[in-house]
Amino acid sequence: MKRFLDFLTNSPAAVTLAVLTVLGAVLFAIPGLHSFAWIIGLLLCPGVVGALLMFHGEWRRAQHQVDRLRQELSVERGRLDSVGLTPIDDEVAQIPDEIAARKILALFPDSGGLVQSLRLDATFGTLAVDELEPLHAFRSDFKKASFDNPRSHTAFMNLYRAAEALSIWVKEETRVLPSDTTQREIRPGDTREGGWREYTEARTRGERLGDEFLAARWEFNQTALELGLVA
Repeated sequence: MKRFLDFLTNSPAAVTLAVLTVLGAVLFAIPGLHSFAWIIGLLLCPGVVGALLMFHGEWRRAQHQVDRLRQELSVERGRLDSVGLTPIDDEVAQIPDEIAARKILALFPDSGGLVQSLRLDATFGTLAVDELEPLHAFRSDFKKASFDNPRSHTAFMNLYRAAEALSIWVKEETRVLPSDTTQREIRPGDTREGGWREYTEARTRGERLGDEFLAARWEFNQTALELGLVA
């Protein structure tokens, strides 16, 4: 009943019908206008009929809209049910924080590999191909990983974003050395559309991304130590 009353309140046809009804009742209640009552009735009748037709059209449109919305809601509920039943990668979801932290730090040891190379040569003279493999493996293996502890999860996400940015930069801005397939170098200016200016910009960005990766790795290691995830 409340919905029907709300519909009447927001319906121009219903409002018009109500106004005409009240106007007719008031005019017919005035004694001086009784002799013209039939004329008033004739004038009000077309307005009342038009308002009724408008009301009928609005009601039918409202019902069609309700049916369409119900159909769309049913479809969306079906989609949500199917999404809710999507299996989760158990290997990723069930890894405890301690094991995940150890695996990540094993990929990026403090005393060797990519971390040490970035510390010793922050200008990206060359990069060893085998030292870059853990970077790409980290992106792939821990894409859906998460940590239960909010602090460790925040540190992990910072490290993942830094590793992802550095990995994308390596693929886009470096190449394997023609004389040594085990090393990569920043693509020289004579192979770029922007020349050596573009090379300088790429190198500067690489240095910044390398620094951010080292800082994120240090933050993750410190957080893991403080939380007792690693010894």
